[in-house]
Amino acid sequence: MNGRNYSSRSVHSLHVGKMRMKLSKGWITKARDSYSGSMQLCGFRGGGNSAAKSLFWQPRKAQSFVLVFDTERERNGALVLARKHALDCNVNLAGPDDDVLL
Repeated sequence: MNGRNYSSRSVHSLHVGKMRMKLSKGWITKARDSYSGSMQLCGFRGGGNSAAKSLFWQPRKAQSFVLVFDTERERNGALVLARKHALDCNVNLAGPDDDVLL
């Protein structure tokens, strides 16, 4: 989180809703934000085996997460669903190095 590596043995859940995304650990909400133009979401780019299962999410400027899913299929499903709901809210989700047509 925010450029630091915190090892976590606990299970977190990512909720992709029609109006917002939420990351929680049990009953505790770690991050929750509505879809906006400043939000970034993309597949994690890097080396190693876990890069294909990882997702980069930056809900706002001061907060960023790298989430690792169990499978590539789960990661891709979360990406597609979040981008679909964001487009319904007239927001185009992209990553930090992606070219976005405005």
